[in-house]
Amino acid sequence: MKANTSYIARLIYKFLRGQETSEERDSIDHWRKSDNSNDNLIESFREAKNIQPDLNLFDSLDEDGAWRNVRRSAVEEKKNYWPFFRIAAVFVAIVGTIIFFVSQKEKQVVNDSAKYSVAKEDLLPAQSGALLVLADGSIMPLENSNKTVDPKIVALASKDIIRKDIPVEEASIQFNTLVVPKGNFYKLTLEDGTQVWVNASSQLKFPVKFPDKERRVILEGEAYFEVSHDTKRPFFVESKGNEVKVLGTHFNINAYGNNVRTTLSSGRVQVSHSGDVIVLEPGEYANLIAGQLSKGKADLEHDLSWHNNQFYFKKETIVEITSTLSKWYDIHVKFKKNVALDKVYTGNFKRDVKLSEVLEMLTYVCDLKFELHGKELIVENK
Repeated sequence: MKANTSYIARLIYKFLRGQETSEERDSIDHWRKSDNSNDNLIESFREAKNIQPDLNLFDSLDEDGAWRNVRRSAVEEKKNYWPFFRIAAVFVAIVGTIIFFVSQKEKQVVNDSAKYSVAKEDLLPAQSGALLVLADGSIMPLENSNKTVDPKIVALASKDIIRKDIPVEEASIQFNTLVVPKGNFYKLTLEDGTQVWVNASSQLKFPVKFPDKERRVILEGEAYFEVSHDTKRPFFVESKGNEVKVLGTHFNINAYGNNVRTTLSSGRVQVSHSGDVIVLEPGEYANLIAGQLSKGKADLEHDLSWHNNQFYFKKETIVEITSTLSKWYDIHVKFKKNVALDKVYTGNFKRDVKLSEVLEMLTYVCDLKFELHGKELIVENK
């Protein structure tokens, strides 16, 4: 509930300052139209005599610089703190007031079951965990992230290091497969120092040790890579016929569906498929759709949201949204016949919260009702 209140409060605050994005404006408009009292709340803030000067004051100040001054002044005995705490007071007063009124409104909404329903049952967000399938077919559970694989270590189990005395030259041709089920995520450090964050419902196949000429892994699903720099051994990621070649860089690959999307955060990568080659600069993406490669300017906040612990749905259908939720919370989704599956929604929520909190926030950006029964999520119109 607190996350929900804070989200709406931030939207109202940005709306009053005229700094909302088009997607945020759609969200606040939907919230206003959902109940007349919501619209009255907005207007009451707009008509308040004292809020606009405070908003103008806050806009004219460098709040980041002010907070730095506050911290620096803590060690200066004769510093005048008032100008800096005035900034904090303005912010707290405005946002605090908004949160108070919105929270009161939320209490009314929760008590009105006719408006929407979030089931009493709840599910935790994804946890760190995976299964490691070794070259000999044996399976080991992994519970703690950031496990490292070196030339003589075939696998790192949750507690014990399992070693096999095998020659280094043989290790490079033996592959392990990291399987991350629904409801899990995992961070792995490969033997060359490359770090890989593997999303839920994904698999990463990698050699026990990389050979001398190249480093190559195979991905199904989604993962974010921070590749250790090595000019003599380029790093390759294969996914559904798509190949990404890098020397040292940060990038994300999403290959959940039939398409493969590569988004570059920093460095430089080369994406190829069936003879077609695209070179990406930071902030660009490459899409492989129906066997055709294309590139464009990426929305890094959206494409890297899962790595940054966020759900960021941008003009996505409820089918796409719940598909993401099903992987993260390990649920099955069922739609009632009256649900419009082609309507799009936008929202940005924290990823490390219980499912009920996400569903509550979704009710503010869409006209749907969610009911959770065990691990089955039922979606219907309000």
